[in-house]
Amino acid sequence: MSAFRLVVSVFGLVALVASAQAGERHDASSTSPAVTDAGSFRLAGWTDASDTHRGSSMGARTASLTADNDDEVMTMSNRRLTEDEVAARQSVDAYNSLEDGQPGDPGTLELQLEGGWVTATGEHDVFPFLAELQYNGSGSEFLENTQFTLGVPVEMGIGGVEGNGDLELGWQQRWIEDDGTMPTIATLAEVRIPTGYHSSGVDGTLTAVVAKDLGPGTAYFNAFGRTVNGDNGEEAAEFNLFAIPWDCDSEDVRHFQWGFRAGYKWRISDEFALIGDYVNQSSEYTGHGNSNLLEVSGEWHVNDRITVGPGVVIGLDDNDETPNFGAGVRMMVSF
Repeated sequence: MSAFRLVVSVFGLVALVASAQAGERHDASSTSPAVTDAGSFRLAGWTDASDTHRGSSMGARTASLTADNDDEVMTMSNRRLTEDEVAARQSVDAYNSLEDGQPGDPGTLELQLEGGWVTATGEHDVFPFLAELQYNGSGSEFLENTQFTLGVPVEMGIGGVEGNGDLELGWQQRWIEDDGTMPTIATLAEVRIPTGYHSSGVDGTLTAVVAKDLGPGTAYFNAFGRTVNGDNGEEAAEFNLFAIPWDCDSEDVRHFQWGFRAGYKWRISDEFALIGDYVNQSSEYTGHGNSNLLEVSGEWHVNDRITVGPGVVIGLDDNDETPNFGAGVRMMVSF
């Protein structure tokens, strides 16, 4: 999730290498069998007398196997290139809460650094920060569509926040990729482990992701549900774009929370994209209304390894848990 151009470059190189290897096998078979004008193959060294039938038969079988193998190599290369292009188009690396459901380059590590500022009426400003390591699976088609994450959310400037330093583990799986007819369908399962300051309980979040190329960009829809089982009090550290510590008791926490996001990524060029999305989610505490927000962000591919995405969050209602405004930046680094 991330270095789009690196993904394209790596898989493009794989395709070229596979094609070159297929060409070498074809050249090797062409030096030993002779190719007639009619396109049939016969093994070099076989005469046109009594052994002609056997030689032409063996050569035909060899040519057929070589051609089939070449077609298989090219098919695999084209398949991986197509998947890579889908990830490159649909990945989202900007300061927003959209989930894109896309894996990165198989077998690679990516580092996501994200920090921001959020303000709300009657509450002190907060500065959420997230460091997340992402590993992209390899070795099989299933694993190449898998991404594992390990993140640590922190509220900067306030060390005594319950939950500061908790671990968040994630498993994202792309089950179906956008093939022009079917959209991308993926899931993201996340678990919060209470390893941080005065933390307790284990929380879980499951997000369903749908993405479809439309026009000059990609449309996204996320739906998520979250179980909250911890007792981290009114100022629990949790990374989101509107993490305001509300004046509520831990007993008032809503133990099942839900929400959805709908957005669109407009690809202006290979280096730049604009992203807009709408968020509606239930409140974290009982007695509060849902939060409605607008997120606007940009995405800039600095080079093959680094992507930077600034963004803003705007509250669309005056409910208790809806912030007035927020801003931040995300940086993705691929190794």
